[in-house]
Amino acid sequence: MFYPTYQSKKDQTVHIVKDQNQCLCGLKHNSFYELNRQDLRNIVFKQLDEVTCETCLKKVEKMQE
Repeated sequence: MFYPTYQSKKDQTVHIVKDQNQCLCGLKHNSFYELNRQDLRNIVFKQLDEVTCETCLKKVEKMQE
């Protein structure tokens, strides 16, 4: 299954995007009210085994139960 992901620039971990401003673990990937084209280009659909954030992975497993 593919998920919308965002790679943080700080520590290069791959997070799963929850909505237009946050990831599942609570990290803000967009702090502005409106999304622009560059923000949308940072979101890439990847498989679950490519996600490196442990908190995001745990929340996805909990949602699937």
